[in-house]
Amino acid sequence: KAAPKKAAPKKAAPKKAAPVRKSSGKRGDGVDLGKWYGPSRRLYLPSGLLDINTDVPSYLDGSLAGDYGFDPLQLGKDGKVEQYRAAEVIHARWAMLAIPGIVIPEALGVPGGVWTETGKVFLDGEAGRPEILQNPYLFAAIQVALFAAVEGYRAGKAPAPDGFVPFKGKFSGSDFSGLDPINPGGPLDFFNVAATPEDLAVLKVKEIKNGRLAMIAMLGVFVQGLTTNEGPAANWGKHVADPFGYNFVTISAIERTPVL
Repeated sequence: KAAPKKAAPKKAAPKKAAPVRKSSGKRGDGVDLGKWYGPSRRLYLPSGLLDINTDVPSYLDGSLAGDYGFDPLQLGKDGKVEQYRAAEVIHARWAMLAIPGIVIPEALGVPGGVWTETGKVFLDGEAGRPEILQNPYLFAAIQVALFAAVEGYRAGKAPAPDGFVPFKGKFSGSDFSGLDPINPGGPLDFFNVAATPEDLAVLKVKEIKNGRLAMIAMLGVFVQGLTTNEGPAANWGKHVADPFGYNFVTISAIERTPVL
């Protein structure tokens, strides 16, 4: 008898690729990104007073976070909008760090906490390490070296080092390759708050809005310091104690002697 033929093995049906979820333009909590990005975004004036086609520069197309179409000096006309945005975000982050760094030490009474006297206190040896701070050349060299390293890593001029971050553990410098140097996320997103592109888009808007407010606050701190020779915590305390007697109008008023 002829040997029975072996049944040919059945070919597995090819697996269908999982459908790619397209972004709906909304986050899970219902926040519509259209009011912050694109042609229908909010502008610096109401729509009845502003025509997006004629009054808003073409290079402000709503692709950047916090783009309200406001560029009265037309600084972005030279095509360097992305560079200006990077500089704005970096300055905004410094301002957001500076405001609590100025107000909190002064409010707690830390030696050198008043920002107008911090340098003097440290250089006089009342706080810190005078052996380092009394040598301006060494102090300047340390600052230059630290900032050069940080800026080199951020700009991609130097390969990012390996490191360790909370909640995520060790990471490799190659994890940052291809990421946005201003908003890299990845290992630096400790709490995974930017898990989706929509979340990141909203966080960018929140960051630049708070950063701009902090930069304006820093301008106020500088003006108050030059006017009153005091820190913001002292100015705020006096204003709260006597709102009508201690404010911008009263401290800037010029005393005049009446002349007959």
